[in-house]
Amino acid sequence: MAWWRQRWSGIADDGIGQSLVDDLLWIARFRRCCGRHVVWREPSTEECAHYEAHQLLGRFGDWTCAVALVEGRTWIVRSRTWYGWPDPPEFVFFALGPDGAIWCARDFSSWPRAWSRPGT
Repeated sequence: MAWWRQRWSGIADDGIGQSLVDDLLWIARFRRCCGRHVVWREPSTEECAHYEAHQLLGRFGDWTCAVALVEGRTWIVRSRTWYGWPDPPEFVFFALGPDGAIWCARDFSSWPRAWSRPGT
């Protein structure tokens, strides 16, 4: 267990099981991810079914709209049918490590400029 998790173990988990410290770490990671040049692709039918059935990912967004492999991590963007205030942002981003653990997760509204959307 990481030292910071032990120190802040009194903080309740939030959302998908992350602590406040994890959430702050994910914010920083997402900012770095947004600055990377990434060419996204449309997911296969099998990938869509897999992420839809995933215990956590399936709860966020209505469908998987983009997938990329970056430095050994699988990046996934899911889209929502209903979005904007008071609903959550249109997109949710996940980065999964090789072991399937969530390395980063974040809602976002605008597609980062450095990312190439699938089909464009």
